[in-house]
Amino acid sequence: MSELLKIKQVDQLTETLALKALDADVVKKANNLSDVNATTARTNLNLYSKTEVDTLVLGARNAFNVADNAGKTALTGLKVTDRVFVNDDGDTKWALYIVTAVTTGTGATSTFKKIADEDLFTNALSAAAVKASYESNADTYAFSGLYKGKLDKITIAANIDLDAVKANASSALANAATAQTTANTANTAAGAAQTSANNANTAAATAQTTANNAATAAAAAQTTANGKEDAFVQATEAFTGLNSPINTDISVTLGHNIKTGFVTMVFVNGLRAKTVTALAGGNTVTFRVPYVIDATDDILITYHY
Repeated sequence: MSELLKIKQVDQLTETLALKALDADVVKKANNLSDVNATTARTNLNLYSKTEVDTLVLGARNAFNVADNAGKTALTGLKVTDRVFVNDDGDTKWALYIVTAVTTGTGATSTFKKIADEDLFTNALSAAAVKASYESNADTYAFSGLYKGKLDKITIAANIDLDAVKANASSALANAATAQTTANTANTAAGAAQTSANNANTAAATAQTTANNAATAAAAAQTTANGKEDAFVQATEAFTGLNSPINTDISVTLGHNIKTGFVTMVFVNGLRAKTVTALAGGNTVTFRVPYVIDATDDILITYHY
């Protein structure tokens, strides 16, 4: 390759690079990465920002380690959110505190809050805690010695065909369902029969009521009939050839018995006798007049029988 050709290629490359340097997508050394979107770059690279890192290490950067509570009280330069690790919290066990408020920056005037201690970590994984945590889950129950004892009493001497057990159970369930259906049908029929019986009983009661009403009406009719007078016949009989002194009773016999409830009247020559005795049910009439009765007098007796 001639030197002239090499020079031309270098010149062309230089021009291309110069054009690329003007491109907005090119990172320029002179800009010291200022032309890169830091937030987008951190997201793409999965990196924390300085602020995020400072927040994460704040507790560690502002942490103190003291032997006991007296050492915690003697601290100076404290700030809110500082952590203080106390090796002996008065019970020979460690504890971790956080500063929640400061006055002069000393431990004596600051407010601390215990956020962890040795007992908390030790007890957090105790057997009782693990058991309670496990059994707090839904559909989870304690398996006690009582239940284990019951399971120990189950003895299986041979292999069990669970498919056969399931088939038998399904068959028994189907038979039970059929029996239940039959029982329901019988119960329905019994209910219908009971309804028919109730209807018949109601009809019988209605008929009995009707009969009772009819009997009552008949009794009322009978009472009405009994209260009415019997049929009667009015008759007048004539008598002659009788003789009697003044004011003397004369008795005659009628052709019929006298009916109850009627007045028997005696007429002598057209005059009605005042004194007359006639007993109902009998046929004898006795009368008296204040004058002489002789054989030529006409005696008429009107009565009912």
